[in-house]
Amino acid sequence: MGDSASRFRIVTDTVRPAVEADIPAVTRLVHAAYAEHGVVGLNFTAVDQSEATTRLRLSAGESWVIERDGELIATATESIPPGEHIRRLAALAREPRVAWLNQLAVHPSHRGQGLARRLFETVASHAKHQDAQILALDTAAPAAHLRALYERWGFRDGETIHWPGKTYDSVVMSRAL
Repeated sequence: MGDSASRFRIVTDTVRPAVEADIPAVTRLVHAAYAEHGVVGLNFTAVDQSEATTRLRLSAGESWVIERDGELIATATESIPPGEHIRRLAALAREPRVAWLNQLAVHPSHRGQGLARRLFETVASHAKHQDAQILALDTAAPAAHLRALYERWGFRDGETIHWPGKTYDSVVMSRAL
C-alpha cells in the first residue's frame, strides 16, 4: 500500500476580493470560460474582452475570485445598484434593493466542483448584508445550460432584453434573497 499522501492532495481554494493585479488573469479566465459560447455564435462580451473592459467590469461593484495554487479559477461581480447599462434595458434593474450578478465564470478545467455555486453564495450573502432583497442577472436566452443552472439556484425567468451589438436576446432572471 502506498502512502495516502502520495495518492491524495488537499486542495485549498481561497475566495477573495479581486484586485487590480488580477486583471490579466481574470481576462484570460473569462476568455476560457466563455469560449464555448463564441463557438456557437453567442458573442458574450467575455468571449474576447480587453483588459480595459475587465477592469471596467470588475470596478462595477464588488468582485471576487477563487484562487487555487496561485491560479485564478473562477470569478463573479455583484453590482448594487445594478449598472447604468442594464438599468437602461431592464425594468427590474431600476427597482430599489436589487443586486445584479455579473460575469460569473469558472475555468472549464475546474467545472463541476461547486465553484460557481460558492461564488453565487458569496454574492447572495454580501447582497443580503447590503439590504438587497432581490438578486438578478441576465444571460443569453439560447444558453439553456446556464439558465438551468440558475433555475436550480432559485432564479426565475423575467423580462427579455437585447444588448446592443449582441447576436441573441437575453433573459433577466431573479430570485428573492
